Amino acid sequence: MDKQMVISLILILFLLVLFFVYLFVKYKQGKIEKNPLLAIIVKEWKILYYVFFNWKIKRRNKYMLHKHSNYFWLFIALLHEQVIEMVLFHIYLKKVDPSYANIFSALHIYSILYMIGDYNWVRNTPIRLVDDYVEIKIGGRREVSFHLADIDSIKKAQLTYTNKGEIIQEKGVFHATSFPRVLTSLFGITDELKHEITFNKPIYSTGYFGLKKQVNKVHVYIHESDQFVATLEEKRGKFNELSCGRFI
Repeated sequence: MDKQMVISLILILFLLVLFFVYLFVKYKQGKIEKNPLLAIIVKEWKILYYVFFNWKIKRRNKYMLHKHSNYFWLFIALLHEQVIEMVLFHIYLKKVDPSYANIFSALHIYSILYMIGDYNWVRNTPIRLVDDYVEIKIGGRREVSFHLADIDSIKKAQLTYTNKGEIIQEKGVFHATSFPRVLTSLFGITDELKHEITFNKPIYSTGYFGLKKQVNKVHVYIHESDQFVATLEEKRGKFNELSCGRFI
């Protein structure tokens, strides 16, 4: 192992240590619910599970996040890009610096498996209505759960743009879409926004590594948004009737 590689590995290790320190500080501050190291291990295991054992999972048909999503085509494009890049980098580095060739190939293989696992995970986490609660999980990326009593209003919605044609990124919003928000920020593309659920008080969502974030509303992008909202409104009506009946 040459000197340059040793320095590179030390720098990577140092950055990883800093990252874990940051997560544990957030954990001690109460901004992360679970031990971040344990959360990362569980998440990586689940990613691999959804890569190799996705066929074992029973499919749910209601309120799926990935159906008719633009992310499918971007997902295919990113997979092709990673495979082509891996082959070209491996051939080039084998000639220029063979010591790096296998490392970069391993990183590309990991990124390919991660993308496949992430997509399969999203495919198996539809929006769920459980008793008086709504559960929205975007695979292992982020999630939010709220009670029917937390809802202030539900209405049709659409994306808003700046004068330059850029999507306005509203703060305090949980986005119920399979399209990764980081790609929306980078490329300015996303699925069609269909409904907006506003809360009567801020609630907390959970993001990567268990980081908590305060949100005031949910933006719904799913293909079956109309059916989902109709069912949600029906459940709200029944819940309100029961709640009123208790006080009569």
